[in-house]
Amino acid sequence: MSFLNPRLLFFVVLFLGSIALGAEPLVFDSDFHHLRNAEPREWSHYPEEAESARLVSSFDVEKPESFRILTFRQEGTKQTWTISLNGQQLGRLPRDHNHLEHAIALPDGLLKAEENELVVETKSEKPDDIQIGDFALHHEKLNLVSPERAAELEKKRGYPRALPNLGFRVRLSAKASGEAIPCRFTIVDTETGALALIGAESDDRLAVREGIVYSIDGEATILLKQGRTYQVTCGRGFEYSIDQQTIDAGKEGEEASLEFSLMREVETPGWVACDPHLHTYEFDRHGDCDLTERLISCAGEGVELAISTGHDKHISYDEESSRIGVDKWMTSVTGCEVTTSLGHFNTFPNQASAKPVEHKLRAWPRIFSDIFATPDVRVCILNHGRDVHRNFTPLAPENFDVGKGTFTQDRELKANAMELINSGAQQTDPMQLVHDWFALLRSGHKITGIGSSDSHTVNFAIPGQGRTYLPVSDFDVGKIDVDAAIDSLLEGHGAVSFGLLSLLEILGDSVTVSVHGPSWTSVSEIVIYRNGESIHTIKPLGKNRAGLKEEVVFSLEELQAKPGDFLCAVATGPGIADGWWRMMPPYQPDKPDYEPFVMGISPAVFVK
Repeated sequence: MSFLNPRLLFFVVLFLGSIALGAEPLVFDSDFHHLRNAEPREWSHYPEEAESARLVSSFDVEKPESFRILTFRQEGTKQTWTISLNGQQLGRLPRDHNHLEHAIALPDGLLKAEENELVVETKSEKPDDIQIGDFALHHEKLNLVSPERAAELEKKRGYPRALPNLGFRVRLSAKASGEAIPCRFTIVDTETGALALIGAESDDRLAVREGIVYSIDGEATILLKQGRTYQVTCGRGFEYSIDQQTIDAGKEGEEASLEFSLMREVETPGWVACDPHLHTYEFDRHGDCDLTERLISCAGEGVELAISTGHDKHISYDEESSRIGVDKWMTSVTGCEVTTSLGHFNTFPNQASAKPVEHKLRAWPRIFSDIFATPDVRVCILNHGRDVHRNFTPLAPENFDVGKGTFTQDRELKANAMELINSGAQQTDPMQLVHDWFALLRSGHKITGIGSSDSHTVNFAIPGQGRTYLPVSDFDVGKIDVDAAIDSLLEGHGAVSFGLLSLLEILGDSVTVSVHGPSWTSVSEIVIYRNGESIHTIKPLGKNRAGLKEEVVFSLEELQAKPGDFLCAVATGPGIADGWWRMMPPYQPDKPDYEPFVMGISPAVFVK
């Protein structure tokens, strides 16, 4: 298809005349344009007709040699879009659904006095609705990052990012119970609503993206644009409160300090928070996260058991975790995502030196045989079973009979766990995978429900947003008993958490269902299932208190549960749309409508 439509072409021509050049940026296109590269419309909150499939903006500029940086805002970017100036590609837009402001350095001599042409386009044929605009040129010099370091960072994260000296310095610090802890700071420009451009860079203490700073020790110093107002939110993932403050950035050279106090709101004694699906761009060439940033972001979200799952690689986090000092906050395990043509499977624990499974195998018997023949491997998770990869969907009707809980073509699933919530690749119907799981349990599969993030990024898919709680000692999270945690997983004791934590316990004839969460999530419905069928619904409206949100007790007789039956509790509520913990829309949506949600799925508990 042709992206160039003269009727929809955007021309913005600026005549500066007598306007004096100074420190102020030159905004040459203030609109926020809606682009769509292909039909149909991706999301229903966008207009039915986009402005264009391709943006072309033309402009003149006086004294072009004085400008060093291009900034713009973008939102909803899923596919690979490029941005070019005067025929030279400046880089790719960050693949990120978030509304953010981004900066790119301008090569010397590229900007002209007249007839400059900026182009934003994609070669992807998969429909992608994006918004982009508010283009501005800046005089600011770049921060002192050497060309060698800049090239290294781009290689690790996959896209360029300039670091303008924004002028207003802010010192951020956070503590919980008087102790400095890893945390996340989110900075939003209140005028635009975008994740703010930050003058800071990732290092051995910080993981930084637009509007996001993860800190190992709860401390960070950043630069912001002067003359703007920002909302700063501090948090530490699911188990902690959030603290929000607003700051007016003053003049260049001025400084301010913000101190944040966090509280542990979800007490989980005897349970560890595990994310069994973690990646890096550095090793997987997808996303934007290097290994150091991966560890810092996991610590900042309160992930206590981090499983590395490089695509067909055994990547150990241990050495880097020890080097930067996050090993006191988490235990890491070497895993592997075996990426076959018949599904993706996370396996662990793996010996880092062991040969990865041959991922080009075609038949399930050989795939599972080789997975469990890998030294030390005990866990095999079926990942995102309703997603299409290489034209194959493991749990599609042509491959899986959900009524019988069996597979076609004499296939037998040997995985002992499956993802129910993958926060980086959600399903349109969040219960679809849960019902698939119920079907497998009814047919005799011993398979544990899993929550994970599938994060390849610092922020686009937040690490630990989807997680699995495992009952094992959490006395020292830097030295978790990995074998005991795996024993709990294989015994079916994993609880799936995505903003809520649901637990179900049978003691004698008594069944206790409890739902837990921080003050910033709420539960609107709890459904109890017997053998996969809904038997009781509770609507505790307004339960947004911290900690224990709801607890109900039943007898087995009330639930008509008998030996051999299994019970499960699923809690849901409204999700987070704000940038400080934004939940991403479905990865392969079935329809253009999406409302974020939180969810907690208890282990399936069998009646004895």
